[in-house]
Amino acid sequence: MSSLKNKRSVDDIWPVSRKRVLIRVDFNVEINDGVIAKSRDQRIRAAIPTIRRITDQGGICILMSHMGRPTGHKHSVLKNDDVKRRRYLNIWKDEKGAGDTVYYSLLSGEIKKKILGWSSVATSAADLSEVEGAGKTDLFASLSNAEKKSLLKRFQNGNHNTTYPHLRQYDGYNMELTLMPVAARLSELLNADTSRPPVDVLFAEDCMNAEEIVASLLPGQVLLLENLRFYSDENSLIESERIIMAQQLASYGDYFVCDAFGTSHRRNSATTVELPAIIGHGCCGYLLKKEIESYVDLLGDTPRPMLAVIGGAKVSDKIILLEHILRKIDTLLIGGAMAYTFLKVAGYEIGDSFNESGQSFIDKYGEKRNIDELAQNFLIKAKACNVQVLLPLDHV
Repeated sequence: MSSLKNKRSVDDIWPVSRKRVLIRVDFNVEINDGVIAKSRDQRIRAAIPTIRRITDQGGICILMSHMGRPTGHKHSVLKNDDVKRRRYLNIWKDEKGAGDTVYYSLLSGEIKKKILGWSSVATSAADLSEVEGAGKTDLFASLSNAEKKSLLKRFQNGNHNTTYPHLRQYDGYNMELTLMPVAARLSELLNADTSRPPVDVLFAEDCMNAEEIVASLLPGQVLLLENLRFYSDENSLIESERIIMAQQLASYGDYFVCDAFGTSHRRNSATTVELPAIIGHGCCGYLLKKEIESYVDLLGDTPRPMLAVIGGAKVSDKIILLEHILRKIDTLLIGGAMAYTFLKVAGYEIGDSFNESGQSFIDKYGEKRNIDELAQNFLIKAKACNVQVLLPLDHV
């Protein structure tokens, strides 16, 4: 375990002056009406020491992050179709990241046709097939923002008993998925200390078409790329698609730094797997380094009694970690949306709360894993290890 603590960090990058440093951050924060509440900007604040390390030495920071779970579009399709690419970019800009079209795109073909049947383009929609790729989402995208919202509200009001857990996780189509407000908040935080030189924070509205703005960057400046997952290639299961995206992103920088612990474990991520491989190296930012050191300490000779607290939405992302630490802890407090999955498999009523019960995923060995079984088996293992598992008793 001690070898984990010896990972290269941002301190090992040299020289930095006038170099472009690609930093994978996790700016997946809550945004309401284009504003990030001060109580919700911890992830942005946590990345500032790493950013400062680069800018203070005359380097250039190019920040990459995802936001929410947009379905995204294939770069291979859009790169040769500028009209379609601009249309999708304008959808995000015109909707101010609200994701109305994303929400619609995740619905079934039957429901998509039903919604279009209420719209001003009902006649054009009548001949469209219910199968994927028939053009229903493109037709919906052509509607005004006001009509989109009206149609989706009508649909939701008539479907109180219909659950879409993958949408509810980010509050349906009301979730704002653009990183534009993040750039504004980051600029405020970086320039809060007036005794320091001002830092320019720029924004690139298309992460895969940012060559011009990257070429214009000056030492000490920061560029935030738009939501990586507006392109489905970022977390595609097809390696060749991820490689194409990684090659484009790699062309923007000289060094790569990962400071996003929450995504660093993903095997199918263009920015945490293929990108450092293409650049030829990678290192930890200060936040990721701190997370690794804390994890190593936990797996070492921990003092007892030990209480572990874990939250988040997905059991599938954390179940292996939880099993690893069972013999190192005495009590485990599970919060966040993932608590509902454990509550449900334990027999409690959870209403319409987001949960992964009844779902499955493919693990790193290619095996299909049932989440209900994993959660049930984990509770059994915890009991066998004399670990008290605490789940929420009341909810807001």
